[in-house]
Amino acid sequence: MTDYRTVGLIHLFIAAVSVLTPLIGAVVAGTFIRRRGRNARLAMIGCLVTAPGPIILVLGAGLGLDTVFGGVEPLMALSVVSAISVLFQLAGLVLILAGALTAPTPPAAHQAPYPYAAPFHVYPNDAPPGH
Repeated sequence: MTDYRTVGLIHLFIAAVSVLTPLIGAVVAGTFIRRRGRNARLAMIGCLVTAPGPIILVLGAGLGLDTVFGGVEPLMALSVVSAISVLFQLAGLVLILAGALTAPTPPAAHQAPYPYAAPFHVYPNDAPPGH
């Protein structure tokens, strides 16, 4: 294997891990929505917002930077694509931190049940004998 193929495979592995990690995080956060409520929902949305960042970076770096940025140097084009990718990463991180650091709110399904309602009216004939 040549050095370029080895580097390409390593880059592909890193890209796959950086796309799959937020998706796995979204699935895990989704399983905690019933227990954690709004916080888990924010974390799940943050993970889903983070996922396109590496995809944009891989596609932007690997597929035709020269056609998109025809009059710009390749290093400048890569910097622009990286900046777009970082915006997704930062927005996702802010949402994940908002879910982790805000006070937990119990979901509606886990609120305290209503107390047992007593009958509206007790008739005198229903009183036990001797009263």
